[in-house]
Amino acid sequence: MSLVVNFLNEFRDCLLNGSEDRVLELNMPDDITGWGITESDDFNCLDDLYKRSGRYFAERESADIQLEPLDSFGNGKAMMIACRLKRDIQYKNGLRLKDDNLRLTFYLIEHQGELKIRHGHISKAWPETIAFPVDPIPQRPQPELTDRSARLDSISIAPFLDALSKRVNYSESTDMEGLESLQHPSQSRIYFPIQGSGELRGTRQYTQYLHSLAEKYANPSLKYHHPVAFQDQSLVCLSAYAESSCLDKITGEEISVSPLRVTYVLQEHEGQWLCRHSHWSLPHPDVV
Repeated sequence: MSLVVNFLNEFRDCLLNGSEDRVLELNMPDDITGWGITESDDFNCLDDLYKRSGRYFAERESADIQLEPLDSFGNGKAMMIACRLKRDIQYKNGLRLKDDNLRLTFYLIEHQGELKIRHGHISKAWPETIAFPVDPIPQRPQPELTDRSARLDSISIAPFLDALSKRVNYSESTDMEGLESLQHPSQSRIYFPIQGSGELRGTRQYTQYLHSLAEKYANPSLKYHHPVAFQDQSLVCLSAYAESSCLDKITGEEISVSPLRVTYVLQEHEGQWLCRHSHWSLPHPDVV
């Protein structure tokens, strides 16, 4: 637990008192993927993050940041940390960002004796009354693999693409037992982007949620785009864009959602790579 607390304290201190250079120090020095709250928060390389961080520190007037750990696992060489983030940020132009329930997932790996961010995913819950957007799936650049890159090549990523294919097949055939079989038995946690559906769920709550969806909707469709996978030690971080659609059984209305942002953290169990943590979100229409 001390690793988690130390990392979150370092991350919080960086947001409060750091610079764009300190932000880079928290991240791996080669390739990176990460998602923020809005559509423009889509980090595919450190240059993206550096420029965004520079504006944050230059334009910020004051900030209050609180981080509450929710879930974590790993061995200190590769770790997943999920937390709730509360923020109150005042900018020089008068803009104020105040949120009490942001959700944040980190996939961390050890580098030169410290935990560094390989992938991050932050989201803001969507009110159930707001219609979800349907936008084109954005392109995701594919950086060249380096000697120190943990990003999997086309051959190594194959088993994890197979895991995505199984999830699609089980979802579209409403095979609940199949979907449950993809979940790791060790306290799996699933994060949802919708207010009211619950933010942190174990496997049993996940099963109940799936059955409630099957009662309301028919003809589900699920597609994944531009998957990227990182593997370190016994953990794999798999991120992708996704699009989903279904029919409301009462109204007959087709409900389509894209681009979803999906993060899965997988861990091997009895010869299979099973999902121990997942984080789904939609880019939020605003950050105010």
